Amino acid sequence: VQVAQAADTNACRAMSGQSFVVEDATAVALAPSRTVAATSTLPEHCIVSGFAAPQVGFEIRLPTSNWNGRFLQQGCRGLCGFIPTDTTNDALARGYAVATTDMGHKAANSQSAIWAVDNPHGKIDFGHRATHVTAVTAQTLIEKFYGAKPKARYFRGCGTGGRQALVEAQRYPDDFDGIIANGGIVFDFTKLNYLMAWSVRANVNARGEQILAMSDVELLHAATMKACDRNDGLADGVISEPQRCEFDPRQLVCRPGQAAGCLTPEKVGAAQKMYAGPTTDLGTLIYPGMAKGSELRWLSAFFGATPNYEKFSTEIMRYFLFDVPKGPSFRLAEFDLNTPLATFAATESLVSADSTNYNGFRQRGGKVLAIHGWNESAMPGAYAQQYYDRLVKDHGDLKTAREFFRLYMIPGDMHCTSGIPEGRHFDSLTVIEQWVESDIAPDVITGYEITTEPKLPDQVQFPINPQSVKSVRPFAPYPDSLTYRGRGDPAAPKNYKRHAP
Repeated sequence: VQVAQAADTNACRAMSGQSFVVEDATAVALAPSRTVAATSTLPEHCIVSGFAAPQVGFEIRLPTSNWNGRFLQQGCRGLCGFIPTDTTNDALARGYAVATTDMGHKAANSQSAIWAVDNPHGKIDFGHRATHVTAVTAQTLIEKFYGAKPKARYFRGCGTGGRQALVEAQRYPDDFDGIIANGGIVFDFTKLNYLMAWSVRANVNARGEQILAMSDVELLHAATMKACDRNDGLADGVISEPQRCEFDPRQLVCRPGQAAGCLTPEKVGAAQKMYAGPTTDLGTLIYPGMAKGSELRWLSAFFGATPNYEKFSTEIMRYFLFDVPKGPSFRLAEFDLNTPLATFAATESLVSADSTNYNGFRQRGGKVLAIHGWNESAMPGAYAQQYYDRLVKDHGDLKTAREFFRLYMIPGDMHCTSGIPEGRHFDSLTVIEQWVESDIAPDVITGYEITTEPKLPDQVQFPINPQSVKSVRPFAPYPDSLTYRGRGDPAAPKNYKRHAP
């Protein structure tokens, strides 16, 4: 629906260089704005960038015609430090006004944490404030540009962006009407780093050698698929409910004389640690481990000479997590997994999305759509499930929780591809629009597997070209699940039996 128009490109130029204050305290300064011509995929739009004091960089893109009256703010990735403009292309193409932020700092890449050294305000901005001041600034500029406030305001993010999404609803319930946390969600920043450190060490022996080789991981994966893939009635290469998969890696221990197709006790022990998750010497579980069926995700994340998450967690512990930075000489192997979580309470209080208190957001009618993958390597699905169980308890019952917060647990690989889950793609914007604007709550939703996964800045845009669809599956909100009846089109919800707790 076309709500308002900017008169012409002069309206864009008029935004250049403005200075103003938001929330009666925060100074905002705009850079020169410019109009970008329409392309085959994007409409003509005005780009407005600038800073909110002290150093929250942002960019806002405003369609110069056919604005649909909606606003979307997109979260960032990793530790941010850049403005992920292209992650909003799909929304801009639909007529949204869109915004992104660098979360209050510049960095060499999204896995750099050096900006946090002696920068307590930078930590606050990354934790929550930058998302909020960008939201307020963007909505102020939208009203200036169009002469009208957005009729609906949404936030979307994956990974760190998923953390931003939930933090917004928890801390700043007036900023948005609908929240989409998709892909992976960083609920507890501190525990996640214990998980990364544990998972890297799980595959290293006392001599510093890797225990599980690629062939061993492939063997584990094949065994879990054989044991549990058909539990939902479909042999589709993923496990729908890994928590119910009873595969035990000890089943693969080599028998006397067996030299192939099996694992040594040491290799089995490494696999057990990966599935178990970080545990203290006293047996206290800190964070749930990897899902059954996620084995192929372990390789680049945790294994090899320089695992991705070893580098990332080391950077976080060197410069961000500790109150006094450890500095560049710190190695992940030095971290004691028995360190009390309270050691990092000050930092965690700034960044945590682990609260279940959505009272303000819920009371004003806000909605949260969360889509989390089971095979997330740094954000295993079991924690999202446990979080939602807590949320249901804290809000009274499942019916009450579902009135404002719905969680979908998706089997298989999922992480951020332009803010959209990898493996299965969901038209989450349409789902949240219908829920917020028409009070049509999502129930069974549709996930699309496509032939070629996009890479930034390309994105999946809905409606999807049918020729690029590889498979379609329905998904019920957690804790419900669907089991294929054994006949009929697997894309049709009617061909599944629904199970409720």
